[in-house]
Amino acid sequence: MPDWMPSWGTTALISIVTSLLTLIFAGRYIQPLLEVRNRRFQAKMQDREKFQATLLVILTTTTQLLHVSIAGLPTDSLRSALREERTRWRAQLDEATTYLIDHSVQLLYAYFGTRIPQLAVRYSNNARMVWISDRDEQRKLTVLRDITEQCHTLFFDSPPFGLSRVRALTELERLLAELEASEAAE
Repeated sequence: MPDWMPSWGTTALISIVTSLLTLIFAGRYIQPLLEVRNRRFQAKMQDREKFQATLLVILTTTTQLLHVSIAGLPTDSLRSALREERTRWRAQLDEATTYLIDHSVQLLYAYFGTRIPQLAVRYSNNARMVWISDRDEQRKLTVLRDITEQCHTLFFDSPPFGLSRVRALTELERLLAELEASEAAE
């Protein structure tokens, strides 16, 4: 080092050069990798959010269709309005189950491991098959509600509720196995 530079100047110069080289290297090579990783993470989270929203649509519409009855209403206009609502709820169920089966492959990448993502795909396929099946509407709605409750508990309950999530996992697998067995028998 030059004679005019103090001893601490050499240390400062080395740290400045190291910082600049690190900044250039990180900006050129590491930052693009982090941006790609961030986009993948955001896509995974958006897929999970849409899956949860779809499950909630199925839960609410099945509950409404099961519990809101047209029989016993006092006026024709009220019965007519409720028929229109029930038609709209059925359309929402059809749209939700269609979305699930069309986008079920995305769930394979939205969750870790093999068992849980495959269970999400199985649920999606079975939900659609139940909705388009020849079962009577009451049975369809009951089955959809039951498997969706278990699926929602498994995927979206809070981590402290681990025991209920484990119960939901075994119950969902049992319900899906029963559905798949009954479909194979038909």
